[in-house]
Amino acid sequence: MWLPRQVGSATSTATPYNLPVTQEASREYEVGTVAASEALLTDLYISLRSALRRWSLVTKQTPQARMGYVGQHLASVVTGFPGGRSGARGKDLILPDGGYSEIKTCYRVDQLGRCLQCAAGVASIEETCPLCGSTNIRRNDDSKWLIGIRNEEEMRGLFTPQRYYLVLFDFADFVSATDINARIYEVNPRDKGFAYCMVDYYVNIAPTSTAPFNLWPFQLKFEAMKPLLIYHAVIQSDDTIETLVFPHQRGAPQLVPPRALTEYARSQNMTTEGIQRMAGILNAPLPPQGTKHRLLEALEEHRHSQFWSDEAVADALAEALYAERLREHRHWLPAELQ
Repeated sequence: MWLPRQVGSATSTATPYNLPVTQEASREYEVGTVAASEALLTDLYISLRSALRRWSLVTKQTPQARMGYVGQHLASVVTGFPGGRSGARGKDLILPDGGYSEIKTCYRVDQLGRCLQCAAGVASIEETCPLCGSTNIRRNDDSKWLIGIRNEEEMRGLFTPQRYYLVLFDFADFVSATDINARIYEVNPRDKGFAYCMVDYYVNIAPTSTAPFNLWPFQLKFEAMKPLLIYHAVIQSDDTIETLVFPHQRGAPQLVPPRALTEYARSQNMTTEGIQRMAGILNAPLPPQGTKHRLLEALEEHRHSQFWSDEAVADALAEALYAERLREHRHWLPAELQ
């Protein structure tokens, strides 16, 4: 039986990308290496998914793999940090300085679809409806990261982790549903986008809802958090793996920029008043009147002519979305944001 090596002695910094790489063990099972990340995806994901898909044809059960724990393994291999061995409620990544980071996994592959002819459930491996034979099927890819906040203690604890690592599995092309992206995003919980969003949920949304906070990939609230893509691999249709981004070894971490601002025009969270606040923050004149789309179009023009950084735009988005809503609740924020 093989055992992966322990993470070697490290510096006191909480940055995971500078851990030493040794030649003591096979690189296939050495955390912090591309080889280990690809071996892990093969062992814990590709093989498991293949077996589940075969059995689901027999049992008619879901072909989905439970990916939360696989996401934790993958994050440890990519960052080089060991886990706390406790599963869902413990410290997901233990840092050399005694701190910790959290991992959330979103799995958008193999979700149950729906027949638009008879409303029957259709598995991802089924090309036609099992009841009526229709090919008019809606395929779903609406999973999201869930962050539960049940009480004041958990609310204050949200800002204790050094980082949140958001693991995402989704199809590279949803229509063809063949190649699969495996990605990890890093978020600082003490940045405005994350902290404001969490406090807003706790004080303005949670009191009337029993649902956890839903963080949707590639939507406005996610992009305002300044997520940093630190890992990206593509699992191709023949089950080979192409690693595109890996800390210090493949590519470079990439900030996920806020999209063209006009694309937020339909967002209910982006109000006309919010757009005006954002313009004031960025010292950008707006037309005296106009639709949300026109006002955002003017902001986008300033964005390019004034060469605003993506970080500045993301912070301005966070202020525009949440500042007024949190006016009486800033005591919940991390000290540096109060």
